[in-house]
Amino acid sequence: MHLSLKTEPFDLNDIENEPSDEQLQSLMDAVAAEARQRAQVAVQAMVERVRSEIVLAKNRQALA
Repeated sequence: MHLSLKTEPFDLNDIENEPSDEQLQSLMDAVAAEARQRAQVAVQAMVERVRSEIVLAKNRQALA
């Protein structure tokens, strides 16, 4: 999920034309939103893996 900045694009490496506070805030907000989304996906994947491992363990126990 890529969020686009709502302000004019800027180059963080351009020391002569620094981004405004609003541009930096927009960038930080976009990065935070992306991090939250990726963390949520990772948690969901982990929960699914744990659930499948539980099912496998129960099946192995039932066969023993």
